[in-house]
Amino acid sequence: MRLPRIAPEEPPTPFTEERIQAEGQQDGERNLPEMGSYMPAPFEQALIAYGEQEVQQIYKQASGRVAKLQPVFQVFLRRLEDIEHRIQSIAEGYKARSQELGRDVTIPFPSALHWALIIFLGIGEFPLNTVVFRLFGEAEYLTYVMASTLAIMIPLIGVFIGIHLRHALPRLAGNILIGLLTPISVGGALYAVSLLRNTYISSQASAGATAAADQGNLAWALFALNSLIFFGALTASYFAHDPDENLDRFHKSLISLDRKRNAVRKRLFQIGPKINGEIQAAKSQVEQVRALTNQRVALYRQTNIRFRRLLPPYSFRRSPEFPKLEWWPEVSLNGENGALDGR
Repeated sequence: MRLPRIAPEEPPTPFTEERIQAEGQQDGERNLPEMGSYMPAPFEQALIAYGEQEVQQIYKQASGRVAKLQPVFQVFLRRLEDIEHRIQSIAEGYKARSQELGRDVTIPFPSALHWALIIFLGIGEFPLNTVVFRLFGEAEYLTYVMASTLAIMIPLIGVFIGIHLRHALPRLAGNILIGLLTPISVGGALYAVSLLRNTYISSQASAGATAAADQGNLAWALFALNSLIFFGALTASYFAHDPDENLDRFHKSLISLDRKRNAVRKRLFQIGPKINGEIQAAKSQVEQVRALTNQRVALYRQTNIRFRRLLPPYSFRRSPEFPKLEWWPEVSLNGENGALDGR
């Protein structure tokens, strides 16, 4: 049977209330400190020193935690400043080009859907090529390597050609070309699917090997299906970019940098509150310790005055003096306009 875990008790303080009153009475009966003294009594100095010892321990521990977070925050802050500078210069180029063309960027097909479609086409291309390369009789892993190579290269080549056509051809010529190729590729793919279906039905009915003519038809059917995948990637890429190359480049750069800025800002808004939290927690703990020290000094002085035969010293008229701590600057996070300051 496991015994419950007991939290360790804090070490008892040597400055209990009874001891403070006893020392205050003893010093008061001896009129210590003297009436004209500006220096605190030795016991009062010991009270302050004991409290400051705990303060320094809190400050040291907080310094270690803040020292680990501050360099990371500064790295991300400099990165954000660099991104902001780049965004500003690119935004100026985008604005100038947009004014020169007299229009904003025109992208009919969203970029996110564009890349989702490219990935989907690559996935669909893989099993189609796997069936073909298995006819070579090579090892299974070689079949997968060859099929995956084409599954990656065909959609990507379509992407690059689509971008080239969008930027190289006038808008009207590009639209006419896409309009002519669309029914050809779609019609060829529909014919290929119909041909494959008829071949499958014929093979099931004859229960024999496919004729040579059917093999030729299958080759053209696979070619038509691959062409449709290639044309799908080309068309998606064509409509996912602006006809003007410079305007399109500025727009893509702004989107990319904005994503990077948001990621960096997210990290800064994670680290910044941690730094401020450590600083505020350390200040709160120090205030609590010094408030307790003030209470102990007040109890000592009250007891001392009660047992004195002379007037209290000048030192009792001043509040206890504590060493000044060099606090770290808190991080300023402004979520409205994106300003961050770690200095």
